[in-house]
Amino acid sequence: MELPPQDPALLMILAGPTGSGKSTICRRLVRTHPSVRRVITATTRPPRPGEQHGRDYYFLGQEDFQRQLDAGAFFESAVVHGYRYGTLKEEILPKQGQQRDLIMNVDVQGVSAFQRAVPDDPGLRKKLVTIFLMPPGLEVIRHRLRGRGETDEAVMQKRLETAKGEIPLWSTCDFCLVSGTKDEDFEKVEAIWKSEKLRVNRLV
Repeated sequence: MELPPQDPALLMILAGPTGSGKSTICRRLVRTHPSVRRVITATTRPPRPGEQHGRDYYFLGQEDFQRQLDAGAFFESAVVHGYRYGTLKEEILPKQGQQRDLIMNVDVQGVSAFQRAVPDDPGLRKKLVTIFLMPPGLEVIRHRLRGRGETDEAVMQKRLETAKGEIPLWSTCDFCLVSGTKDEDFEKVEAIWKSEKLRVNRLV
């Protein structure tokens, strides 16, 4: 009797507007399941209090970011809230060969760009799982932004306007979760991760 291959490696992308809880879920999944590795993305925005280079993001200057972009070092890049974000190929390709489950969080622009890049890599396309985290309302986003120290009303309003344009793009992802409590959101993403590893078209 021939058994199907076990434990296919996945690349899970959490997308959603600012304040949707993407980073929190990523960190918790990695902390709870040591077999999962987080893909660290690069950005030109300055670190927030407590964030560290190489742990939360690769914080790059504009010139450094552009130089690596010109060299083809990124899978995708996008401008979000006036700053540049991107996924470095070296953060994904070496770990693919190690059969590691990877998880990353990006803004909606980033997941769209990543989906456009994936058809050029059939192996990566087979591993990809995209999840949209839908906040239950703009006031929830406002509350979460204030909770992480955002006090500039003009900046907050700009982020809320961006979120209004991003929310309708939930249908471009494989899954859409309307955010509840932190525990509920985590449990749903964890369940998707476990079930997607058993999907037949990933095993064949």
